[in-house]
Formats: sequence, structure tokens, C-alpha cells
Amino acid sequence: MMSVSKKGQMGTISPQIAFEFIKEHENDSNLVILDIRPRDEFEVEHLHRALNLDYDGHEFKKKVAQIDKEKSYIIYCRSGVRGEYFMGIMRELGFHQVYNILGGFVGWKVSKLPLEEGKSGGM
Repeated sequence: MMSVSKKGQMGTISPQIAFEFIKEHENDSNLVILDIRPRDEFEVEHLHRALNLDYDGHEFKKKVAQIDKEKSYIIYCRSGVRGEYFMGIMRELGFHQVYNILGGFVGWKVSKLPLEEGKSGGM
């Protein structure tokens, strides 16, 4: 398991490390939290400050290619598997700092970390 550090790093981090990193960067607009689950799942519950970027297979690469590669990203899907896969796509597209949450949304929820309910930001 890795920790979050300098630019140019990618990997999977525990929900607790992700939570601490998000807390430390609460007001940092250079940290983006991407929920890549389907929109309907996102609208039920999601992480604070998360934006929904539905993984929707073919469109995901196009959507991701349009966002700022210089920012830092924490991504999560339902269980962590798609997050790992899409972290690789983001690497291929030239992103420098992307972290996938181990266990995805399920891992976060099992860790009893805070969630938000209802609709919020999408991309």
C-alpha cells in the first residue's frame, strides 16, 4: 500500500489514507475526487466534493481527455477494480498524479468514513 505524495505518482491507496489526504486538501482546487460509478449510484451516496464521471466504457476516455492533467485525482468505482483499470487509462493519457481507493466505494463505506447523499456535481 502506498501513501500519497509528490507529483508523478499513481497507485492504490487505502480509504483511510484517501480520507486523510482529502481532509488535508479540503480547500485545494487542484485535488479532484472522481466517482466513476453510474450516475444513479452516485446520486444515492458519494464522497464529499466528488464529481461524477460515469465510466460508461467508450465515452470515458473522451471525457477524461478533456479534464486538466496537471491536477491531482482520487478516483473510485464501486469495488476498486474499474478504478484500477481507469487509473491506467489516465496514465496513458498523460495524467501525473492519480490514486485509486482500495475497495472503491464499498471499501470507503466499510471503513465507516463520511459520505454525502443526494445529487451533486457531474462532468
